[in-house]
Amino acid sequence: MKVESVVDLATRYIEELIITGKLKPGEQIKEDDIAGRLDISRPPIREAMNSLEGEGLVVRKPRKGAFVIEMTEKDIWEVYTLKAELYAMATSMAIDTITDGQIDLLKSLVEEMKNIATTEQRSILNYQKLHRRFHVKIMEIAGNKRLFKFASSLHKQIRRYSFQTLSYEEHLHTSNQYHQQITDLIAKKDKVNARKLMKEHILKAMEFLLNESDILSDLANNKRNNNKQGGPVLIKK
Repeated sequence: MKVESVVDLATRYIEELIITGKLKPGEQIKEDDIAGRLDISRPPIREAMNSLEGEGLVVRKPRKGAFVIEMTEKDIWEVYTLKAELYAMATSMAIDTITDGQIDLLKSLVEEMKNIATTEQRSILNYQKLHRRFHVKIMEIAGNKRLFKFASSLHKQIRRYSFQTLSYEEHLHTSNQYHQQITDLIAKKDKVNARKLMKEHILKAMEFLLNESDILSDLANNKRNNNKQGGPVLIKK
């Protein structure tokens, strides 16, 4: 079992702060604060920032420090539409080689997600981790390393928005239904409809974020309020 390094610990900690919204878009990430919370020195924090900057979650500003990256609606649209194409492609490729054991694993992940979604005291973070494992497994079965790497990078850029949309019960249940239906189609080796439904699943998530949730409007309100106080947040086009 791989032992987590101090840099990995710092990276995971900061990433979860961003994903769960505890660190807002445009907010400065204070190295001293993170180092104090984790009881570690600052150099591993800087390495973690470099890693997160490479993943598109953090931006460094000369003589100012590191900030949670801001995304416009156009940025979000670009990431989701690319992600939809890559996930659909991976689904099609995976069907060519998937085994009965791998199908059973996907079914098991879907069942775990269903259990979380139907529990009153649900953990959205745990659901999202299972959600990620589901899609990662399909990518791994597809066997295209470059596709996997590119798709993973895109996912990380919008993971915070995925977390926030899943806090809406209607979207959580819709997400769970898509995973069930996609798994059923994969099991039937129905490549055309599995690919089509996977793409629809990703684009529906984007549609919910942009048109039905209050997430971006809330962030825009935060921007206006913080601008009055001199603080940065999300830029919304």
